[in-house]
Amino acid sequence: MLSSAVPPDTRVRTGPRRARHLTVLLGASLRAMPKTPLALGGLVGLLTTATPALLHVGLGLPDVAVLSRVAAVAVALGAGFVLDDPAARTTVAVPVSRMAQRAVRAVPVLVLGMAVWAVAAAVARTTLPQDARPLFPWGGLAAEAAALVAICLALAAVGLRFTEGERGSLVAAPGILLLVITMALLPEGAALFLPPGHPSWVAVHRVWTGLLTAAPAGGALLAGGADSARLTGTRTRR
Repeated sequence: MLSSAVPPDTRVRTGPRRARHLTVLLGASLRAMPKTPLALGGLVGLLTTATPALLHVGLGLPDVAVLSRVAAVAVALGAGFVLDDPAARTTVAVPVSRMAQRAVRAVPVLVLGMAVWAVAAAVARTTLPQDARPLFPWGGLAAEAAALVAICLALAAVGLRFTEGERGSLVAAPGILLLVITMALLPEGAALFLPPGHPSWVAVHRVWTGLLTAAPAGGALLAGGADSARLTGTRTRR
C-alpha cells in the first residue's frame, strides 16, 4: 500500500536545511543592511555620555540617568533604519519568509544596539561620585533602552507594510521620537521616565519589560500584510 506521508529522511533533513538557509540569509542580510544610521546613532549616544566625562563634570544620579536615556534614544533611532531595503521590489524570492528575513536582521541589531548603549551608560556612570556609582540602576535603564530599540524596530517593520518593503524608517524615526516626547510629557502619576530611587521605579519598569516583550509580537502582527501588499503591487505593475 502506498503512503502519502513524507519520508522520514526528508523530515530529518528539513531542520538542517532551514538552518543553512537562515545562516546564509543572515550573512547576506547583514552585508546589505544600512549601517551608517546605526553607526551614527551609536556615535551620538557615546558622544552624549562622553562629553561630561571628558570635561570632568561631576553629575548626580538623575542627570546620569537622563544621559543614558538620551543615548538609548539615539541608538534606537539608528536601529530604525536597519530594515530599509531600497531593492525590495526587485529582490528575488528566497526559501524563507519575509518575517524570518527581517528577524535575522533585527535580532543582531538589538544585541549590538544594547552593547553600544551599555558602553555609553558605563561612560556616563563615571561622572558620578565614587560612592554613588553602585546606585546606578543598570537593570531598569537597560530595560528602557532595550524596549525603545525593540519598539523602533517594530515601527520599522510596520513602515515596510506601507512602503512595499523599502523604507520602514519613514515610520520608525518620527514614530519613536513622538513616542519618547509623549512619554516625557506624561504627568507624574503616569510617568515612565522616573528618576532613580523613585517609589514607583519597580512598578514602572514592569511596564517597560512588558513593552519590550510586546513590541516584537505587535510589530509582526501589524506588519502582517506587508508581504501581500508587496505581491499585489508587483502583480499590478506586471
